[in-house]
Amino acid sequence: MPVETAQFLLDAMTYADEDGEEPYFHNELIWTDDTPVGKQQMAVYRREFGIRIRLARKARMRKLGYERLAGLREIVIDPMRGPKTYEEFTLKEYLRNSDGTWEDEIPDGNDRSIDAIRYAMMDDVLRG
Repeated sequence: MPVETAQFLLDAMTYADEDGEEPYFHNELIWTDDTPVGKQQMAVYRREFGIRIRLARKARMRKLGYERLAGLREIVIDPMRGPKTYEEFTLKEYLRNSDGTWEDEIPDGNDRSIDAIRYAMMDDVLRG
C-alpha cells in the first residue's frame, strides 16, 4: 500500500502551474501520522520516491493547530465542492461537561479534513 499511496502523491503533486506549460513535480513537504505504519510509509516515500515527508507530532500539535485555525479571520469552504469538509468545520465544537459549561478540549474523530488542513499549516503553527 505505501507504494500505491506514494504514486498517488507523486501524481497529485505533478502539474503545470499554468495552461500550456509542462507539468512538473512540486516538491512540497508532506506530513504523515506518527504511527508505526506512518513511519514505515515515510521511509518508503523518502527512499524510493524522493518525497519530502515529516512526521506530524501529535501531542500538543493538535491543540496548537486548532488554536491557529480558530484565530484565522475567515475560513472559506464551498459547501457544494467540499461538503464533507464544510460539514466537519461547521459541526466541530469544544466539549461541554455535565453541567453544560465549555471545556478547553475538542473531541477527536470525524475531523479528517480539519486534520489535513492542520497538517498543511504545520510550518506556520510551529513558527507561531
